Amino acid sequence: MKSTRKYGIVLLAAALLPLAGAQAAEFDNRWYLAPGVSYLIGDDDRQADDGMGFQLGIGKAVSEHWNMELSATTDKLDISTGTGKFDQLGLGIDGLYLFDRAPRFSPYLVVGAGALRTKVAGNSGTHPMLNAGAGVMAHLTDYGLALRADARYRMDNDNDSIAGQDRFGDWMVNLGLAVPLGAKPQHIAAAPIDMDGDADGVLDSRDRCPGTRAGAKVDASGCEVESDSDNDGVPNSQDKCPGTVKGVKVDTSGCEVDVDGDRDGVVDSQDKCPNTAAGVKVNASGCEVAVDSDRDGVVDAQDKCPNTPAGVKVDASGCEIVVDSDGDGITDNLDKCPDTKPAVKVDNKGCALAAVIKLEGVTFATNSARLTQDSEAILNDAAETLRRNADLKVEVAGHTDNRGNRQHNIRLSQQRAEAVRTYLVSKGISSANLTAQGYGPDKPVADNASEQGRAANRRVELRLLNN
Repeated sequence: MKSTRKYGIVLLAAALLPLAGAQAAEFDNRWYLAPGVSYLIGDDDRQADDGMGFQLGIGKAVSEHWNMELSATTDKLDISTGTGKFDQLGLGIDGLYLFDRAPRFSPYLVVGAGALRTKVAGNSGTHPMLNAGAGVMAHLTDYGLALRADARYRMDNDNDSIAGQDRFGDWMVNLGLAVPLGAKPQHIAAAPIDMDGDADGVLDSRDRCPGTRAGAKVDASGCEVESDSDNDGVPNSQDKCPGTVKGVKVDTSGCEVDVDGDRDGVVDSQDKCPNTAAGVKVNASGCEVAVDSDRDGVVDAQDKCPNTPAGVKVDASGCEIVVDSDGDGITDNLDKCPDTKPAVKVDNKGCALAAVIKLEGVTFATNSARLTQDSEAILNDAAETLRRNADLKVEVAGHTDNRGNRQHNIRLSQQRAEAVRTYLVSKGISSANLTAQGYGPDKPVADNASEQGRAANRRVELRLLNN
């Protein structure tokens, strides 16, 4: 039954779009209030009856086609399989795209985002919310009062209310008003447009020479001035060198005063090294100055790596010589264990891999298998180690403390281990090399009697398997 109503709402939204096309109305940028009521058809996964809601928004037209609105909503959905209800309170911002601001009907599309606080069965949580739909405004009075109706699909990323559900999609049918605030703006006739009839850059109202020929240079009054084709400051009638390069100094006849053939900043008459390479630093005589900015023993003119850190060994081109003394794949400048024995598998710091790789800092949302953002850097480092040792077989082991139900803890530790395995696979690690196992509270590494000990027991590890 709910599915039938949902499809009906989709058809209603689609039917609103062809109404676009009426004559456009004048742009009204007053603030307006938008009170309304809502009929909600809840997601089947909520197992809740349809419900009613209320909303109040404030909005403003910001362009010819767009309105922006800030709105607050409240609604309730009774749980159909027992007692209790979903009590929801939302705050969001919506963008309305109006096809035409017509005198009578203004169809629109709407998209918005915000946050939705849900309280059910004594628990509450606030989650991101998105909505999208279509509607129409019917203008009721010349003052601007409008009746509005729309149908929207609202996605609520609620992963707390019902176990095993991480989001809900509800349908909303809204009916309300748009009540403008303040006096209606008065239409002001456009000022006459000042033209530039001869296209010389001076408007006709200030042009004292309105018939200037095309392409001629003019002064502020629109009258022609004598041309200087090469822009060297000497008019064409006096310029004996009319093709002077831009920026070159010229004499009163428009010819270059002195030439700097190699563009090193020293004119040829003073340049003792007239063919200096481009970009080379020179002295007052135009000859190259040997500079070694990074003090690596290679002058800048020959240095292909001009910012080498101090003390690093470089080759003849000034670039660092990379050495891996122990042959473990980690260069000496990054190797924290430079004397690793041959064939020993190492981590990203060049140190031998332990049988158990501790993923300290990998954490999850409370009572959940959802990884926190802070965990990504640690898992990325672990993925890099596994990529460098592509033949390793590894078990992702999840552990909890001993608080709560043991079976629940085992399931949670299994889910967390699988979440880490999935993340590593997404970073290119072969799924065939990874298994996931949740041990719950059965393998503590510290005393569960203290908070510090329990924190140590809540962990995920990588265990090397017969490598």
